[in-house]
Order: sequence, then structure tokens, then C-alpha cells
Amino acid sequence: MAKINSRNKGAQFERDVVRILNNFFIEEGIDFQTKRNLDQYQQRDLCDLQIPNHAIECKFYKEGDWVKPEWWRQVCASCEDNIPVLIYKYNRKPIRVCIPLYAINPDWVRDNQAIAVMTVDDWLSILKTNWDLYGK
Repeated sequence: MAKINSRNKGAQFERDVVRILNNFFIEEGIDFQTKRNLDQYQQRDLCDLQIPNHAIECKFYKEGDWVKPEWWRQVCASCEDNIPVLIYKYNRKPIRVCIPLYAINPDWVRDNQAIAVMTVDDWLSILKTNWDLYGK
């Protein structure tokens, strides 16, 4: 049985997320395209992807079922003043997205420790609703 290279698996997941986001931008008529941040491999505290006002970290692991606190700490450390977004997946489980509650309702208190976990489709719906607020 071939050994899986976890770095390649993670890079492929990042490419998959880029594809999901770029398809979303095209479908919504949003003039923006994202790409992987390859500098993340040479420098600490850089996110995997960026879209306007968002810093995105992607994680793909073999086993588990919930967001790991260290992943959330990592994306919060790399987000600066952007909204932290954690997109994660475990084998044979759906992709999940973790965002702070104020990303759902920008009128709420900006607290990165009050979070929600949702499907990708739910997050894209939130992006669509709020894009004019932070899509510039």
C-alpha cells in the first residue's frame, strides 16, 4: 500500500478550495480570483488563501470529526485584521467551514473566539449576502 504524502494531500485540498471559491466568484459575477499563497511554506503565520477581508487556512486530515483548537489559533494568528476562516476536511467526511459569528452578522461584536461551524454552501451563502460589505 502506498504511503500518502500529507503535504501533497494538503496542497491538493488547497487547490480544491481555490476551485470552489473561484467557481463561486464566476457564478456570482464577482470580479475576483484567488490562488494559493505559496509563501506560506517559507514564512510563519501566513494563511493558505486570501480573499477580500478574509484569511483562509485549509486543513485535511485522516481522522477526526470536529475543528481542532490549534487550527483555529493558527488562522487567528495569521489573519491580522481580516476575518479568520478555517476550512477543514477529514477522510470520508464533508468539508466544514469555521468562521467567527461576526462574519455572519457584521453588526455583532468582533470576537474571534465566538465561532460557528457550517457547510461550504452555507458559508458561500454568507459570502454572497455580505460581499458588498467587505468585497472591495
